[in-house]
Amino acid sequence: MAQVLKEDLRARILQAAGSEFAARGFAAARLADIARQAGTTASNLYKYAPDKEALFLQTVPPELAARHMDLLRARLAGFERGEDWTSLTADGSTAAGALLAFWATHRHPVAILMSNAQGTRYETMRERMIEEMASRALRRFSQGDDPTLAFVLCRIFSGTLDTISAILREYERPEDIREAIRHFWRFQLAGLQALLIAEHQRSGQP
Repeated sequence: MAQVLKEDLRARILQAAGSEFAARGFAAARLADIARQAGTTASNLYKYAPDKEALFLQTVPPELAARHMDLLRARLAGFERGEDWTSLTADGSTAAGALLAFWATHRHPVAILMSNAQGTRYETMRERMIEEMASRALRRFSQGDDPTLAFVLCRIFSGTLDTISAILREYERPEDIREAIRHFWRFQLAGLQALLIAEHQRSGQP
């Protein structure tokens, strides 16, 4: 029975840590606030993690971060194929569906990776995601030599990560997360396709 209670408390601590790190970032998050949210004391929390960095890595383990990048790259591969981007939603793309399911299951760690990993080993991951999304889009339409378009795409995808991170912090139920992201994807994919096709046609490329 004691082991069941211990695992239950560990789960509550990780849930509270994820919420605090996602909302405040690593530097501003306080162990005392995490302990209070988990329904325990700071001294008891140290039995599960010796310091804040160790707790952070339990909340966002390296294998989870690596898995997220693998799923994101699989989803981005659809951008480079000759598919209608507006069909690359969770309903029309297996890769998009897998990524969305991962987001719904690991909402706090993903929100951290997308927008609040400063001061941690993952602090460059946000820029890596933005750069990869922009480069995939540019390669799809052979627009890699247009620095102004590259800049605009990086700004668009920066906003993308902020929006998805906000959704993951706002909603707890997987069905609400999926619905909110479906709304966002429908809007964004149509806009990206319109922008890049127009630029492709304006440049006169085949």
